[in-house]
Amino acid sequence: MPHRPLDAEERWAIARRLLTDDSHETRDRVAGLLILLYGQTPARVCRLTTAHITQDGNGATLQLNQTPLKLPPPLDRLALQFVAIAHDNATVVNTSVHNAPWLFPTQRPGNPLTSTQLAIRLRRIGLPAESARCAALLDLCGQLPPAVIHRLLGISADAAQRWSSGAVRTAYAAEIARRS
Repeated sequence: MPHRPLDAEERWAIARRLLTDDSHETRDRVAGLLILLYGQTPARVCRLTTAHITQDGNGATLQLNQTPLKLPPPLDRLALQFVAIAHDNATVVNTSVHNAPWLFPTQRPGNPLTSTQLAIRLRRIGLPAESARCAALLDLCGQLPPAVIHRLLGISADAAQRWSSGAVRTAYAAEIARRS
């Protein structure tokens, strides 16, 4: 079944809810926001370690590719809170990435959550991951040049160019027209 794209209003409503509703687990909120705001895939989110989120005198940064992203408030506080929880709960160190524990570990030592498991968790809190990612990328590619998207988000240069060129935008518009 194809994913129904999120419109801008839906996307921002879900983002506001994830930022403020502490009835959901912090890890689900952070994962959902990384998809909603930065167009990350669940697989990519699952591979993040605590070393990907750092704190400096100006707040928190997220390293998805070459250029760190400064996380805006209140996402910066939520992300740092989550990193602290991940550090406290880490039982096994992942030595492959900066000696840092997975942000989204499982009960199996040394293994991160799978993208399927994360997508299920996010659906339970009302976030369709693929639709959210598509909406985020369409929005971001409308605001930033493809080279910047590549450097910040780690999306391949070719994919960033395709998203920005409108090829994907045309398919998205066709999908919205079909659901009307």
